[in-house]
Amino acid sequence: MGLLSEDAKREQMIYCIIFGVACIIFLIAVALLDIQSEVMTDRFKNAQDLLDGNLKELEYPPLVLVLVVIPRFFASTPFAYSIGFVAEMFVFFVLGLLIISKLAKKYGKDEKAFMLAYTILMLIMTEFVVDRFDIVPAVLSLAAVYCYVTKRYMLAFALLSMGTMIKLYPAVLFPIFIIPLLLDRKWDRVLKGTAVFVAVALAVVIPVVLLQPDLISGTIAYHADRPLQIETLASSFIYLFGMLGLTTVTIVGVLASGYGSDDLIGGWADGAATVMLPVMIIATVIVYILFAYLFKRAKTEGDSNDRLYLFATAILLCVMVFMMFGKVFSSQYLIWLIPPLLFLFLFTEDKKWGRHVFILFAAILAVTQLQFGYNVGYLGGGENINDLGMMLILLRNIMMIALLYLVVKPVYDRYLSKKRAVA
Repeated sequence: MGLLSEDAKREQMIYCIIFGVACIIFLIAVALLDIQSEVMTDRFKNAQDLLDGNLKELEYPPLVLVLVVIPRFFASTPFAYSIGFVAEMFVFFVLGLLIISKLAKKYGKDEKAFMLAYTILMLIMTEFVVDRFDIVPAVLSLAAVYCYVTKRYMLAFALLSMGTMIKLYPAVLFPIFIIPLLLDRKWDRVLKGTAVFVAVALAVVIPVVLLQPDLISGTIAYHADRPLQIETLASSFIYLFGMLGLTTVTIVGVLASGYGSDDLIGGWADGAATVMLPVMIIATVIVYILFAYLFKRAKTEGDSNDRLYLFATAILLCVMVFMMFGKVFSSQYLIWLIPPLLFLFLFTEDKKWGRHVFILFAAILAVTQLQFGYNVGYLGGGENINDLGMMLILLRNIMMIALLYLVVKPVYDRYLSKKRAVA
């Protein structure tokens, strides 16, 4: 059997061409409008510093250096480097498209419909997909899920670890991978999976520690000390309270903050920055506990679809909790939700629910683009961001809360409600 049906191959080619055209349009816009994209400024500098041996600090886990340096081998100017970086991200778009189609085929769903949904959502986020590298851990996590459900567990844990070494968030999925194995008493797979996850991470970290000891400690300190980024759930509500005169807030731009983001400081914001990590950890642990409880129940009372539905829901909820209760919620983080959301759609038969969730999520992406265009593109970001700009962020975050409710409610109705218990 081939990887895809013939019809799916044609559709995949079409969607690749469409996204490729979007990439070219992005590059033309950057050139004609003389835009200094993030890749041209920050990533090009990271690559040059790495090659010169002058890289002192990095915001991200060390495997990202591989992604950053590859385009630099073929380009000596920022714009040429940007072309190479966009091509690199296009490869991961295609890989994600292929995996989504393979998952749809495995579970008897419409491959073309799922590839179309994937492409639409990625197109809405085009400049974040090609001018950031968040699609890479998103696709690696999706590949890990595919390997897991096809029982290639060691490869699944290796891919998950690689994603973690690029952006930290895939690490929250590790317990979701482990819990079903623990409940099935597959101790050898638990131990081997854990060993592979740790070994891959160490294979990335140890050379960096040996060559540049301060880089890892600097990255940890960087995130421990940073204030609330303005797009976080906490920031948007605290700013609203500031508008009402209940607290004092100040927006600090990238250059002033020194943390690569526009941040909110003062009053409640400073206090919230110190508690967000514990809140996020507690919320994530709650997801783990509920998943373990419901998955164990489904082993005796449900069927394989129940277990897959819970597995998919837990993955999506963990990523959402990591984003919504953290100190940073950059616009590009929404790319992380595209693969797990589509994976969840594979296991729900409620088409009305799926339609509502897809439309809401697409609207969230659109509002994110609107606020980014207004706050950064029009106002110039930083201290120039005004009340309207912050209210657009608040609107996006309220919509995220609504999305969280829509994801949780079917789980409650299906497994936890009194009505279900009586039935």
